[in-house]
Amino acid sequence: MDKEKKETRHAAMLALLLTSLPWIVHLANGFFTLRLQRFGLYPTDWKGLAGILTLPFLHEGADHLISNTPSLFLLIFGLFLLFGKTGWRILACLYPVSGLLTWCMGQSDSVHIGASGLAYALAAFHFTSGIIKKVPRQMAFALLVAFLYGGFVWAFFPTLYKNTSISWEGHLSGLLTGLAFAFYFRRAGPEPPVYPSLTDEDETPEDENPYWLLPDEEKE
Repeated sequence: MDKEKKETRHAAMLALLLTSLPWIVHLANGFFTLRLQRFGLYPTDWKGLAGILTLPFLHEGADHLISNTPSLFLLIFGLFLLFGKTGWRILACLYPVSGLLTWCMGQSDSVHIGASGLAYALAAFHFTSGIIKKVPRQMAFALLVAFLYGGFVWAFFPTLYKNTSISWEGHLSGLLTGLAFAFYFRRAGPEPPVYPSLTDEDETPEDENPYWLLPDEEKE
């Protein structure tokens, strides 16, 4: 039990640390008037490739950041709780690959900022991993993700976001990235429970007579 509490605390601290980074950038950007949004991701522009790394840390405003923070915290918390140190490898794959796909898929005259693409990648990863592995803990978390973020599915239709600043390309990129790496890391994370089974030692030998068939003198 102490080990589980320690792992839960550690996962929560990592999630808190990582989700605080966009807030630090946002506050510094506002306080020092840095206009950091200009360093966002510019699709199909070679100069905009740096935005793959800066994308999750930049937000349009406090409302944008507030809407992303709870989901990021929960999904990152689940990642480190279920996968431990392997969570860093998974995050190191989801983060740049989802950004790269957004760079490839986005419209050339647009700029993309925000952590929603990474959130979609994490959500898709958790849900798909739970289905693939069928480990109770992962399946429970996958159901939680589906319950809380089931409405994510509507974010992949560009017609719903005409004349808005919402990046459906980033959402779709995150979905595809999460699906792909859920299969890639299918052997990582918690192992399926092992249920006890009868062994040769547990089985009654065929040549051994049951108690009720023994002669009366042997029963005594």
